[in-house]
Amino acid sequence: MKSRSSPHGTQAWLSAVRAYNLCETVVSHRLADIQLRVGDLEVLATLATTPGLSQRELAARCFITKSGVSMLLSQMEERGLVTRTADASDARSKRLALTDDGMKLAAQAMKIQSDVVNVMVAGASERELADIQRVMDRVSAQLETLL
Repeated sequence: MKSRSSPHGTQAWLSAVRAYNLCETVVSHRLADIQLRVGDLEVLATLATTPGLSQRELAARCFITKSGVSMLLSQMEERGLVTRTADASDARSKRLALTDDGMKLAAQAMKIQSDVVNVMVAGASERELADIQRVMDRVSAQLETLL
């Protein structure tokens, strides 16, 4: 019987981590050309596709902490990319939207992300992509049970 030098699945996990890290590095470098970071992309893309979210809802949808979203929103508001308006049904809450400049920058950032994803999946069949999605969805569900 052959002994294993690492636990079952370690090589697959390392491959996934390497791909994720390379993706984030490439996206980060390309976003830097338009003075954005990956966190900025998450906020801009989410607000571009789902305007009118509250700050709490935005934080829940993004891969960023609540305090991180708060800081990003303040910076984006200063840059004239985001507006916060009072929520008619909840005086404690503000609704978020992108300005015209924010929408233009979101479109640029989302194009960068799309271009990187296209490179990542080039040559993969629809079946391979479906398999990857199925496995990653299952892994995510299993990991969520640990939270």
